[in-house]
Amino acid sequence: MADTHLGFSAYRKVCEKDGPYKGLNQREVDTYRSFEAFVDSVLELRPDVVLHSGDLFDTVRPSNRALSFALEQLVRLSQAKIPVVIIAGNHSTPRLRETGSAFRLFEHLDGIYPVYRGEYQRIVIGDLTVHAVPHSEGEGFKEQLPLIQRSDATRFNIAMLHAGVVGFSEFKMNEFNEQLVDTGYLRDDMDYIALGHYHQRYDVKSNAAYSGSTERFSFSEAGQPKGFYVLDLEAGSRTFRELPTRPMLDLGPVDARGMEPTTLKEELEGLLSQELEDKIVRLVVKNLSRSLYVTVDFKRLRDLAARAAHFEPKFEVVQEGVSIQVGSSALTSLEEEFVSYLDRYPIDNVDKDTLKLCGLEYLKRGLEGSD
Repeated sequence: MADTHLGFSAYRKVCEKDGPYKGLNQREVDTYRSFEAFVDSVLELRPDVVLHSGDLFDTVRPSNRALSFALEQLVRLSQAKIPVVIIAGNHSTPRLRETGSAFRLFEHLDGIYPVYRGEYQRIVIGDLTVHAVPHSEGEGFKEQLPLIQRSDATRFNIAMLHAGVVGFSEFKMNEFNEQLVDTGYLRDDMDYIALGHYHQRYDVKSNAAYSGSTERFSFSEAGQPKGFYVLDLEAGSRTFRELPTRPMLDLGPVDARGMEPTTLKEELEGLLSQELEDKIVRLVVKNLSRSLYVTVDFKRLRDLAARAAHFEPKFEVVQEGVSIQVGSSALTSLEEEFVSYLDRYPIDNVDKDTLKLCGLEYLKRGLEGSD
């Protein structure tokens, strides 16, 4: 498994169900629940070892809550005598070593092997040698890759990497500190190469694969199954087991070029008429003229999507040949108040439609903290 991103949070929705998670950010709770479901599955399967290929946490400095949760789940595996090897990914590796690593907390747990100091580490568990290469900054990461050499001291050998792969195809997340490796580093003499970083499950080679993330963290992952691989090195096979995750819908894109207001209204309301309860929903509309955009009843759209865990309209307004993204994050009360104010009061010598577009764009920048 890989890319659990414990502590990740997004949107305004909070968990309303009674229990230990009540009142917490719902997306943060989702990461905990998927990881807990994974540990439940491991305790049922009783494998010889668990491999986590990076990004256990979403940040270098996870919250005390995320740390406590991770510790609790790893203790369950430790007490069950199931070894766990965890390598640090780019999200959980500090740029300066002096910053320290949260992984130090796990070193005292019996059977838990955190690999996070930016250096290759060889771990022998029974008849298996694990070649673990954690994330590190700069060229230091690639300098560790030649150290992966098959060991004849054990029957099986597995390599663990947290990186994008560049070769016949390209697997990366376009993050500023990600590492990329050529497919030539994916050695054929390894029984398996457990890859992390790319969130979609994908078999890169016959002996190398991304298991993908355990939750959906962006709309590019909508519709992707999330889970983990069960390996049978004896048989040379792997089986994907899906985990329960929050549904994510990416509706559209609707091409509004040349549409009449009534046609667009019917199209959008039709898309939002399906079952949306507790789902994360984005509605994408492209090629929207300025005059058509101002006819959109956003309150109606939000009412239709009221039962969704999160609703995010994303509209591409075309103005004088230039596309302007409006509403790429969910409309806030401040934005709605701005539009409502302009609609209520007359303004002389100013094109209201232009003012709306400019004002919404400035509000969006301000809310996102950009210049």
